Amino acid sequence: MKLPGGLARRLLLRVLLFSLCFTVLASAVQLYFEYRREMRDIEARLELIRVGYLASFERSLWDLNQEQLNVQLHGLVDFPDIAQARLRSADFNLMQGSESGRGPLRVERFALAFQPPDGERRELGELEVSIDLGAVYLRLLHGGLASLLWMGVFLCGLAVALSWLFHSLVTRHLRRMADFVRGLTGGDLGTELALDKVRSGEDDEIDTVADALDGLRRALRAELRRREADREALQSTRDELQRRVERRTASLRRAKEEAEAANRAKSRFLATMSHEIRTPLGGILGMAELLRAAPLGEQDRRRLQALSTAGEGLLAILNEVLHFAKLEDGASQPEPVDFSLRRLLDDVVTLLEPRAQDNGTVLRLRVDPQVRDACRGAEQFLRQVLSNLVANAVKFTEEGEVLLEVAVLASDEAGQRLRFSVTDDGIGISSEQQEKIFQRFTQASDEVARRYGGTGLGLAISKRLVESMGGEIGVESLEGEGSTFWFEIALAPGVVPSATAIVECSPALEVLVVEDVALNREVAQALLERDGHRVHLADDAEPALALAASRRFDLILLDMHLPGMSGLELCRAIRGQAEGRNVRTPVFAFTASVQPGMVRRYFEAGMQGVLGKPLRLEQLRRALAGVTGDAADETVDSGPLDHRVLDTHRRLLGEHKLAELLDSLWRLIDQQWPLLLDALRQDDAVEAASLAHRLAGSCRSMGLRGLGDCLGELEEAALAGASLMGWTDKLDREKAVVAELLKSTPA
Repeated sequence: MKLPGGLARRLLLRVLLFSLCFTVLASAVQLYFEYRREMRDIEARLELIRVGYLASFERSLWDLNQEQLNVQLHGLVDFPDIAQARLRSADFNLMQGSESGRGPLRVERFALAFQPPDGERRELGELEVSIDLGAVYLRLLHGGLASLLWMGVFLCGLAVALSWLFHSLVTRHLRRMADFVRGLTGGDLGTELALDKVRSGEDDEIDTVADALDGLRRALRAELRRREADREALQSTRDELQRRVERRTASLRRAKEEAEAANRAKSRFLATMSHEIRTPLGGILGMAELLRAAPLGEQDRRRLQALSTAGEGLLAILNEVLHFAKLEDGASQPEPVDFSLRRLLDDVVTLLEPRAQDNGTVLRLRVDPQVRDACRGAEQFLRQVLSNLVANAVKFTEEGEVLLEVAVLASDEAGQRLRFSVTDDGIGISSEQQEKIFQRFTQASDEVARRYGGTGLGLAISKRLVESMGGEIGVESLEGEGSTFWFEIALAPGVVPSATAIVECSPALEVLVVEDVALNREVAQALLERDGHRVHLADDAEPALALAASRRFDLILLDMHLPGMSGLELCRAIRGQAEGRNVRTPVFAFTASVQPGMVRRYFEAGMQGVLGKPLRLEQLRRALAGVTGDAADETVDSGPLDHRVLDTHRRLLGEHKLAELLDSLWRLIDQQWPLLLDALRQDDAVEAASLAHRLAGSCRSMGLRGLGDCLGELEEAALAGASLMGWTDKLDREKAVVAELLKSTPA
């Protein structure tokens, strides 16, 4: 007989397990009751001895009849399970039975006393009866095993019978159904489901399932026939549809190629727009910087300051326009700085007063006396928003009034929440246009666009900047009566920077400026010569290499976008010159591309710093002061962190972007560190050198000098074939030191 499988086997195992448990439990209960019965029998025999035998023992002992006593003791030993009987008295010590029982003994003692007819009752001795419990336990064991055996055999047979019955009634039919379903999935829809069973008058559950499966087969076959008919019906139109698809595909391919061409053109435009616009803008700001030293009146000096500030704002707006064009959501992050709110408002009003006067419009400023002057926040963003809103109000108001007002909404030690509003009595905005006025490339109407011009980006940029500062912006307007644009932001308390704080001029230096734009060369030369430095100019890589080969310079400023050879390649070429006069000369990148990724490339190319365009006098003086202080810095700043590099990043990129750079570097270290340690444990010199080289350059470029030098030493040791033992602990210690210093050093 074949052993059933699947459900039947599991049923058999479960029934067997239940049977075993039940058998053990039932046997234990039966054994317990047998034990109780045996104990009752023993108690009955002891009671019989007490009632029926003690009196005769007492008479025989009183008569000192030893022979009778032995006969009586022998009679007790003949009782079931009594192993020994002993009589102790002053005259006798008699015993019958075995002295060693087969198991544990139960000893019962009976006191013997006799009362003569004419005297007092006297104690004669003691009768001791030992009951062999081992014999009782052995009988219980034999009986329990026999019961367990017979009950186990019965229940196991019942389990096997039930399992086989379940297999016959259920599981074998389920297997047939499973084979039938597999046939359906394989496409066999013609074979009916036939079970090896005789149907009775009433269908059971198996019959119901079998009928349902066979009904499914018939439904699938009908559906297949219907689909075949549909396919044949569609066949007649397929060729025409295919031709239409081919025509549409060709049309889409042409549209795709045109879109890709337009996208490439846009990308080229975006790639050059920043450099091309920043070049003349840098010249404007540079010339404004040079004019600061000219003898100007107070009014002209204020206008010059406003011009310079407007140029800075235009530079920031250019960045925002590029962000909108690239759809880089979240690309702008507000950079909190300390600033004077009153000075910012005065700059905005001073800048736009001439334009308002041209329109015959009065531009007024009203500031709540409770507004704090010293603030900390995104000063450049706030300046851009105010400039946009006031410029719009002046633009659309002729012979009227524009009011810039600042009010306090809430104030506490953490700062103030301020409401800035710009109110005009100009043309106004319709209610329909107010709902979309802050969208990109949107203006009040086509007529307004034709009359006043503009791109429609100013308000969209303003909304984005206000939201990036955690504020909200809105408008209230009536067409023909004027508008009020408002926004609310929170500003923390700050310290007003001193307007006269100027970096001291460094000693005269020999400086090489390599720049292909004449205006930028003129600005850089004028700013450097103003502080007494001797400037040498080159407009391309070839004359720059010739000058670098002929003499040593104290500083080299390299434009990164030179014709023919990039600034990075020129830096490497200068470092690799045979004459070697400027191998250790500080080289600064002179560029408008100060993004984190580009800055890292500058340092990896061997440069010591970056000067951003447009060039500012204060920034230039700080960089030159760092050049002249190199010798002192080598002894003072020789710890695990290179503070000069960190300060350069901080000056050019700001605190926020520097923190992002350090976080990015540390994530790279955390990713590569286990691989490096594993390479060291495996004594894989090639992999260890590769990983150490990659991490060392990044660490050094971000000012993590100690860790970078340690990784550099590991790279040299691995390439030289030295032992790699001990490097794991050394690297972990250096990494821990740098991590601790970064926690205590402001980013």
